[in-house]
Amino acid sequence: MNYLLQAYACSPYKGGEYAVSWGWITHIDEKLNNNDVLYVVSLTLTQEDIKRFNLKHVVLIKVDKMEKYKFLNYNFLFYRIWQYKAYKKVRKLKIDVIHVYSLSDYRQIGFWYKMKESYKILGPVGGGQITPKALRCYDSKKGFIREFVNYIYKYNLFQKAKLLKFDKIYACNYETQKELINSKILPDVPLNDAFQKVKIKKKKKNSKVNILFVGRLINKKGLIFLLDVLGKLNKNLNYQLSIYGEGEQEELIRSLIIKKGLENKVYIKGSIPYDEISKVYLEADFFIMPSLRESGGSVLIEAMAHELPVVALNMALPKILKRYNCGLFIDINQSKEKIINDMALAIEKMILNPELRWELGRNGYGYVNEKLTWKHSIQEVYQNLL
Repeated sequence: MNYLLQAYACSPYKGGEYAVSWGWITHIDEKLNNNDVLYVVSLTLTQEDIKRFNLKHVVLIKVDKMEKYKFLNYNFLFYRIWQYKAYKKVRKLKIDVIHVYSLSDYRQIGFWYKMKESYKILGPVGGGQITPKALRCYDSKKGFIREFVNYIYKYNLFQKAKLLKFDKIYACNYETQKELINSKILPDVPLNDAFQKVKIKKKKKNSKVNILFVGRLINKKGLIFLLDVLGKLNKNLNYQLSIYGEGEQEELIRSLIIKKGLENKVYIKGSIPYDEISKVYLEADFFIMPSLRESGGSVLIEAMAHELPVVALNMALPKILKRYNCGLFIDINQSKEKIINDMALAIEKMILNPELRWELGRNGYGYVNEKLTWKHSIQEVYQNLL
């Protein structure tokens, strides 16, 4: 059989969507029979990656002449041009199963629905999540444009007709599921094999509690909101927040740390190679994700795999995680002041209660190692197709 995976953003050396795309490729490859072929269309994957990791069934299809579109700064228009060129490259091939994963956005499904003879899978995709009304003051103009586009797509009959051409559709959160016909929920961040059943050493008793954030320093990650939350905490609480990442808001965040008198509490550590991130998780006491909108959140899963409890807003992936009692999740259907106060109380509770951290951390560790594995995702999506 011939399979096709759209893995626009894909790399064995990065986290997030890159790592998940790479996970789909490697786990499908190991399931295939001798005469099977897995065609992969990707912007970032290289032939050297395929050779280095000895992928036996993978054939990379490169989309040529995309350099002249770099002025678009890899936005959705760039992506749509790439999708069309990828489709033109593939449309004459006999493909039995098409799987559209990356970019994981339900509004950008490409042209694969035109492949009439192929069994088509979409997802897991996000895109339906929006910034809570009370926290829109922290969002950028892009966030408002995004909500307007979502509203248009909700009533776009042509989009709905295209979605009906897919045989299976997976949404990675409840917000996106509402926008997709006949879709199933499946978190889009299976646990990286490297983080399965990590051996957790008993932490040394340390009076200072280490809170961890990992992610890009951009608007939607909610770090400005988080600094307002930390400003509500008792100054005598013995903690530090370690921020790992880089991005366009770094200077603004640094200036606000000083302005709020948090320079002895909050430290920006910069980016760290993906293959070294495990030691950062192991040094932390709990993980915080203040994102204003997020489709999934691979960092949450990675943190839980290192037995870290999490604190986050109760939406998207955290809304799914809440059922497994692995963290403290803040109700978003209330005022800005109440959200800030509730998150401050949750952080304080985590700092002062090591037994609670241990209990929630163990629950999360068990959940991701049992239910969020690649074995589970491959079985769910492909079932009898492999």
